[in-house]
Amino acid sequence: MVGDMPTFPSWPAVLGLGLALVAPRTEAATPRVYDLIGGSEHEYTVVAGDTVWSITGRFTMNRDLFSSLNGALEGDRLRPGMRVMVSDRHVVPRRGTDGIVIDLADRTLYWFEHAHLKARFPVGIGRIDWATPPGRYRIVGRREDPVWRVPASIQAEMRARGEPVVSVVGPGPDNPLGKHWIQLSNPGYGLHGTNAPASVGKYASHGCLRLLPDDVERLFHDARDGTTVEVVYEPVKVARDRLGSVFLEVHRDVYRAKPVQFDAVLARLQGAGVGDRVDWSRVAEVVARAWGTPEDVTLRAASPDLPEPTAREGENPSE
Repeated sequence: MVGDMPTFPSWPAVLGLGLALVAPRTEAATPRVYDLIGGSEHEYTVVAGDTVWSITGRFTMNRDLFSSLNGALEGDRLRPGMRVMVSDRHVVPRRGTDGIVIDLADRTLYWFEHAHLKARFPVGIGRIDWATPPGRYRIVGRREDPVWRVPASIQAEMRARGEPVVSVVGPGPDNPLGKHWIQLSNPGYGLHGTNAPASVGKYASHGCLRLLPDDVERLFHDARDGTTVEVVYEPVKVARDRLGSVFLEVHRDVYRAKPVQFDAVLARLQGAGVGDRVDWSRVAEVVARAWGTPEDVTLRAASPDLPEPTAREGENPSE
């Protein structure tokens, strides 16, 4: 959230730690092929206050995927106790053995420790006209019960919408930073809670990274200062499992406001060295629907044609 940094008395000292913003990493010439898929497809029981919008955010799934699993279920048909199918499956963008990776395309935070995926959390990220900047950062501090000093740009939005214009919001239920703020090495950006939990998992913030209260509290207490936080944007991800199967995950390219092109995906798969392992008709289907979930696109060997079985004496071939 640009300019949404809370009152943070030690901020001048933080800047002196030499943990300033690291330039965004240039991607390697060879596209990445990941080795892990996280999450599952499972039932979820609707609770009071749930909407399709909030459910798809919590499980970082798009509406088309939700509809494919549940039919044309409208929000007004949701009732507490109803069971719906959800999916939070994503290719895990492992970048190292330790630290945090946030993929803006799937609105998910991945927390690694000793080469293991310690946790995954849904994240609310910068809206389409106020994108969260990719880059490699570090955690440089934290504050409980932050004070939000409202930037002039957001005050102008309030004024344009005819809302009361405020310059400072103290701790409490009306504070959009929630109860916990984790400062990143890019001044003005951080991980924080929210007073609008339904917006988590959506393109909804002014650039900062919103988490559900329990998730940000866990990070607040357990993620140490100096932890790397790499923010990436990968609308297309490729994974290969131990058996050699290839999985393709394609999201709508929201920040560039254009669909992912089949030719670009083809080039990515070929560049990654798996072009001869995939079924291009399956790839085309995955690209066209852009459900944002890993789908198996492995080229399977065709079964050889077998002769029709000969009926034995006493058998009726028509049965």
